Amino acid sequence: MTRVLLLSPHPDDLAWSLGGTLARLRGELSAVTFFGRTRYAPGHPAHGSDTATAVRAVEEDAWAAWAGVRLLRHDLPDASLRGFTDETEMGAAPEPEVVTAVSELLCAALGQATDVVFAPLAVGGHVDHEAVRLACSTVDVPVVWYEDLPYALGSGGHGHRSVVAPVAWDVKETGVRFFPSQEPDEVLPVLRAHERASGGERLWTSAGLDLERLVAVDRVPVAG
Repeated sequence: MTRVLLLSPHPDDLAWSLGGTLARLRGELSAVTFFGRTRYAPGHPAHGSDTATAVRAVEEDAWAAWAGVRLLRHDLPDASLRGFTDETEMGAAPEPEVVTAVSELLCAALGQATDVVFAPLAVGGHVDHEAVRLACSTVDVPVVWYEDLPYALGSGGHGHRSVVAPVAWDVKETGVRFFPSQEPDEVLPVLRAHERASGGERLWTSAGLDLERLVAVDRVPVAG
């Protein structure tokens, strides 16, 4: 069985960007979330406080159990805790020490057998996503790059070879709604517009992987 490692900058990124693909992936799925410490929870009273970290952890744990993903979450401080604002976190170069910290955690995760890694392209340039992308530059495992949603709406091609994973919209929406602290009613229309424009979730790789075989209809989470 293919051992898949999914890289998520924040607790909601896999549901936002790969919710349709995860429902179609062949293999044993594990995920690593890097920036788990936050005060950002605009749809919850904990927004702006340290308790936002726990709120988002509960949401992500529930999502992972539903999606059938084995989850490891780290507590690196997200951009908002490192002095970035909603404006300055987009397009900023990540701090070298942050990239180093992500790289070390990624290397530890890859210490276990991994056949393929799914990683964010950092479309839109979010500083935390860019840190994860840069950390993957030395990974000696085939990498499949995914578009970062909602930032990727309207973006073009990004790699050597691509495949589009069709989205079962009801499944993806169910996954997104595991994160009420992130205001899913505002995000879902953007995700839906991207799905309609692109035909699904777009993936890229230059590693010669058989993406069509890897991303297939053989495991659909049961909504509930």
